[in-house]
Amino acid sequence: MKMRTFVLVTVGGIVSVTAALANEPYFPRGERGFQRLDINKDGRITSEEFAPVMEKRVAAMDTNGDKAITAAEIDAALAKRIERRRTRMMQLLDANQDGTITAAELDRVVEDMFDKADTDNNGGVDMAELKGFKRAKWRRALVDGNHIGGSANPN
Repeated sequence: MKMRTFVLVTVGGIVSVTAALANEPYFPRGERGFQRLDINKDGRITSEEFAPVMEKRVAAMDTNGDKAITAAEIDAALAKRIERRRTRMMQLLDANQDGTITAAELDRVVEDMFDKADTDNNGGVDMAELKGFKRAKWRRALVDGNHIGGSANPN
């Protein structure tokens, strides 16, 4: 029960934070994001490298092209992202597609995720296994129905 609650709270938090920070300026936390911004690959990000990325993100919200963003445009952009995220979550978690996510459906997803990430089958997932776990590939296979009950490992 605690795991299920943790997963639901975590998923909800991720959706909220992702939507809220979607276009605000912020520095990347991980190596991958840093490398994307370090255009000249000199090991540091300058404002000249950072500004165009942020300008592009903000411009995507300027739906009327007036070079200014209103609160309504921000609301619309965030609503679109939340809708896409909600749809993805329902595809992943609502196995019988009845519009609700039950404890059994959530347990099924968590069990499958751990099963596929635990490549040495020792009942736990270590950092090396997490680094090798291909979440997007696992998610696609789960949504397509290729995991539950099967032994295919996306790694």
